This record gives sequence, C-alpha cells and structure tokens, in this order.
Amino acid sequence: MIVFEKTIKHSRILNPLKSFEEDVVTFEYRADPLTGRNTTVIRGMLKYICKSLVSDEELLGFLVEKTRVSCPFCPESVKEKTPMFTRDFLGEGRIFVGDAVVIPNLLGHAERSVLVVLSKEHYLKLNDFTAKLIFDGFKGGLAYLKRLSEVEHSIQFPVFIFNYLPPAGSSILHPHMQVLARDRPFYLVNLLLERSKAYYEGNKSSYWSDLVSKEKGGERYLFGINDVEWLVPFAPLRGSNEVQAIVRGKSNLLELNDEEWLGLAEGISRILRFYHEQGYVSFNIILVSGPVDRHLDYFEVNLKMISRPGIQASSFTDAWGLPYLLWDGEAVEEPELFAERIKKFTKVTN
Repeated sequence: MIVFEKTIKHSRILNPLKSFEEDVVTFEYRADPLTGRNTTVIRGMLKYICKSLVSDEELLGFLVEKTRVSCPFCPESVKEKTPMFTRDFLGEGRIFVGDAVVIPNLLGHAERSVLVVLSKEHYLKLNDFTAKLIFDGFKGGLAYLKRLSEVEHSIQFPVFIFNYLPPAGSSILHPHMQVLARDRPFYLVNLLLERSKAYYEGNKSSYWSDLVSKEKGGERYLFGINDVEWLVPFAPLRGSNEVQAIVRGKSNLLELNDEEWLGLAEGISRILRFYHEQGYVSFNIILVSGPVDRHLDYFEVNLKMISRPGIQASSFTDAWGLPYLLWDGEAVEEPELFAERIKKFTKVTN
C-alpha cells in the first residue's frame, strides 16, 4: 500500500527582512513512498531564490553567439565534425529522423553512448521545443537501441538524458540529448527495480499502477496523454519544478509504441512551455527503463524532469551539498502548489 508520509517542523528566528520581528520558518520532511528517500520542502524558499533562477538575457545572447561559431552540431558542421558509427554496426554511419541526427558520443558516459542532435537551430527557447522535435529525437534514439539489441544482447539497460544549457551540465549548447546503455543498471534504476519488485511481492500489484490510481484526479495529478500519466511527485528527488511521467503497462523502452512516445514528447513540450512562461531557460530530463530483453510486471517506464538555474554572471547553482553529498532531496515549493500552477497554465494554453 502506498503511504504519503510527511512531518512538519518549525524554527523561530528574528527576521532582519521584517525589522527583526519574530518569524516562523516551516519545513516539511517527506519520504518517497517507494524508496524512502527524504525530501525537505522549505516553504517560502522559491520566493527567496527566484531571482537566481531566471537569466541575464544579454549574457545568454552573448553565449549563444559565441558558441555558434564552432558548434559541431549545427547543420553545416554535423556531417564533418561529429563521429560516425562503424560500418559493421550501421552502414550509413548516422541515423536521421526528421531534423534529429543520432551520432556516437566522442567521449561517452557508458560503454554504448550516443548523442541525438535535436534541431537545426543552435539555440531554442523552451517554448520552441515542439512535440514533433522531441518525438523525432526519441525515435532516433529508439532506432539506435533496436540496432544495439540486435548486435549486443548483453546491453540491457538504456536511459535517455537531456541536459540543456550549462546550468544543466551541458558542455555543448546546441539542443541535444544522450542515450546511455550498458550491461548493468544505473544506481537509481537498480534502486527503483529492487523496490518495485519488493512492493509487487508484498502487495500483489505494481507500485507504478497503484501510484497513478492513487494520484489521478488529485492535487498533484496533471494530465494524461496516450497512456502516459503526468504528475508532480509527492517527494521531489532533486532540483526545482520536478515533474514525473509514467508509461502505463510498459516496463522497457522497446515496448513503447508511437502513441506512447508521442505522449512523452507532448507532455515534455507542455512542461517546457510552462518553464518558459516562468522565465526558465535550462532543464534536465531522465527517462528510465527496465531491462529490454523481458517484460516486468512490477516496473513501468518513467520520466523525471526539472528546471535548472538561469544563465547569470553570479553562477548560482542548485548543485550543493544536501542533494549531492547527503543524498537528501529538497523542494523550494510545496509540490501541491507547484502542481496547481502547472494546471492553471495548461488549462489556458492547451
């Protein structure tokens, strides 16, 4: 059974922003219902740091133009300056789907690591990430995974990762995503698989299906598209403005059909439009999968996405000691309030 566990605590201070009047700061300690990982929700923190989350437009424009000159992913360079697959793996050397181009990673993060260049444009505002652009990128990555499954059966654990702009950890500004695949699960994937299996054995049902059933129609539920359910997590894992998607009944990426890939792409595009409306320019996404050689009744493909700080000379970062070294999550706004803001935005714009 899924339990949403939280404890509310307070601290009292004499606040210099209120003429040293006594002030109460509220903390919510929440536990992720599957993994038990702690998340601290700090009420009022979003207002305190909001100026650091938006970008200096002049500095951003300078960065775009500076990086455009030598960008290997721009159309005039992508065929001359990016790696190709070996002929025994793919005779054409690269995979093309719409504007998306799939290439091997020059220095990858797993033994099978590729990049998917998403756009001919060197820079996109977040509201320019259309569902088609994202869908074509997914289909290019999927074509690579299908070919990989034919020639290397031991490579069972793929993930899709978006790192957009330097605050999200991207070394190349041009819109792209990564597909990482290896013979062992990444730590988070392994944790989710283990805890999902334990939940299934104890409850005779899938945690992911139960989570959707419990959240659907509630204050954190956002929308559903083609059996892809979108919600705000009860206990966000890391970062700001975290959103989650679950693909119902599919445990690995090779099981997804075009409608489900489109459900993921359209959902991402909606959330990115919301991020843009809030003034954000940078984001991360992970799309995780069970092993691609079998179906698991206890696991479902799922996605997490977050916004990242803006482009500023002050170099503010949300990558600090609590989430990165202590492994606790932190949210700068109550998830329920955040979900309400998204729902108001999508109701007006969709």
